[in-house]
Amino acid sequence: MAKSIGIIGLGRVGMVAAEKYISEGYQVFGYARRPEVIAEFEKLGGIHLENPASVASSVKMVIVLVLNDSQVKEVVTGEGGILDGTSPESTVICMSTINRSNLEWVAGKCSERGVGFADCPFTGGPGRVKTGTLTLIAAAAPAVLEKTRPVLEVIGQITLIGDTPGMGQAVKHCNQLLVTAVHTATNELITLARKTGADPHLVCEVVGSGIAGNDYFRLLSSAILNDTASPGGLGQLWKDVNIIVTTAREHNLPLLGTYATAHYFNMAVAQGMENEDAARLIEVLQKMIEP
Repeated sequence: MAKSIGIIGLGRVGMVAAEKYISEGYQVFGYARRPEVIAEFEKLGGIHLENPASVASSVKMVIVLVLNDSQVKEVVTGEGGILDGTSPESTVICMSTINRSNLEWVAGKCSERGVGFADCPFTGGPGRVKTGTLTLIAAAAPAVLEKTRPVLEVIGQITLIGDTPGMGQAVKHCNQLLVTAVHTATNELITLARKTGADPHLVCEVVGSGIAGNDYFRLLSSAILNDTASPGGLGQLWKDVNIIVTTAREHNLPLLGTYATAHYFNMAVAQGMENEDAARLIEVLQKMIEP
């Protein structure tokens, strides 16, 4: 019997994941709303179905890669959602980054139906999906983890955080705090270099090769300076940094750097940039310093 997998969320990462699984011999079932996305998915060899329930009824395991909290809740628990098509042998893998409380709520709904659930956000971006080197942040019961391991290891390496769904999100939020902080600092570094007459390409080369260098800085600075695609979408990072702000307020934490970072992203979205590449965030700062 051919290996099969369902993917709900055929966006920046989901489409690349579908292509990776197809290349590894999987039959991939999926669902999307936009005609151009459906056409691209079918061109890769994917099988598009009418709703998430139909996808779930066609496979034993469904990966959720939609953008935000409301979309996760809709595609899993809404009318025509995944739970409308599952069986006791089904497993849902949530790879979206959302608020922990909502993740736990969705996991609870799956548990009520006897459906396995893995909380498995990731870090690495679309490029590392292709090479199978994502860092997968897994929180799932041991039996669920072992069932999902062969599927997950097609796209990355698993770091087990615990057996309680929600802990994966907690770790991913810490990761995104640093990612968004580096993003803001990179914008300010390039702006400072330009204003002081230093060559920003040379500055980023020096910084990227030194003690402050990291993969995200190197990828993002190159995208900004060369006007190429970065690893993330602006709307995605806006969503993530505001999840961190919400968590900080819940725990009464004065994460001042995060609040400042969120302000940049909030300004960008207020200016209609939600669907832009994240490298364009620097334009917010540029507009503030223009005479």
